[in-house]
Amino acid sequence: MKRKIFAATFFVFFMGIFFRSNLVFSQNASDISQALVPLEVYVGDVAEVRYSFKLDSEIFSGQNFEREIDVEKIPFEKLADALTIKAARFSMRENDCSLVIQFIPWRTGAIDFPAFDLLSVLDFEDVAKDENFSFKISLLPIEIKSVVEKTGRAEIQGSLPPLMVPGTSYVVFAFVIVAIIFLAALFRALLKFHDLRRWLSQMKLRRQRRRNSILTLRKLKRLLRNENLSDIEFCAGLQNVTRAYLSFRFDFPFESESALGISTAFRQIFLGEIPDFVFPVLDDLTSMFIRTDYIRYAHGSLDEKREPKSEHEAHLAHGERKSLVATIAKAVKVFEGGLREEKE
Repeated sequence: MKRKIFAATFFVFFMGIFFRSNLVFSQNASDISQALVPLEVYVGDVAEVRYSFKLDSEIFSGQNFEREIDVEKIPFEKLADALTIKAARFSMRENDCSLVIQFIPWRTGAIDFPAFDLLSVLDFEDVAKDENFSFKISLLPIEIKSVVEKTGRAEIQGSLPPLMVPGTSYVVFAFVIVAIIFLAALFRALLKFHDLRRWLSQMKLRRQRRRNSILTLRKLKRLLRNENLSDIEFCAGLQNVTRAYLSFRFDFPFESESALGISTAFRQIFLGEIPDFVFPVLDDLTSMFIRTDYIRYAHGSLDEKREPKSEHEAHLAHGERKSLVATIAKAVKVFEGGLREEKE
């Protein structure tokens, strides 16, 4: 009894394998079609071979899928000098199958594709293990035409000059010249950037100094017109205006300099070489500071009672205010004009 059951089981299994292999891959020749896109292919063109067939099988019935094929697995090694395979894909819709191979031909004449097993390139490992499961693809030969047939020219055509709109050459030349001039000016400006920056800084400083001198002269006029100020107040105001001007003009702390230290301060400013035009002004400034200091600090002291009174009185004589203001105004004009001429 057991032997009969085993024999029946083996028979059913064997017949199932046999009929399965025949059902899956049995085809009619009329169902196979091959197309070349484009119809006329020349050397160097990108073309496609489209191989279509109908698969009569209950196993794959109703299945839809599409799969890219690794071109390295297509056994076209013998055609390596004739063409290059760019891509390949297989698709199935119901029972309609399509294999598309994209390639570039490099040789004229007929190209005969070797037959290959479709299952081996699709990586159906579970099916490919059994040698009974296979499906041979036999592509029809194709004809590759020469470019000479297409163009009708056998010789190599010389290179053409670039196309230009008439009249644009002058515009191009003008643009190139302007660009060269601009780049040259920019390069020169970059080289002279330090000098340009210093020049701008000097221009700004000159405006500030000019404004400082104008404000100083205005303050001197207001100080002279204010008759309500005492001699002490006038002298203090005159010194403050003068020290503020000198401090800003020479960037030196004249606010803390004594009357006798004015000459030493100017030697430091000019590095020991005082210009000739400064000497008369320097003497006048020193005399002004000494005189105004005496008025401010000797008032009511014993020095004021010394003889002769005309020389030791701690009061400004008639017209002396105007004279002191004129001395400072002259010094301002000399510094602004004289120093500018010396630099030039």
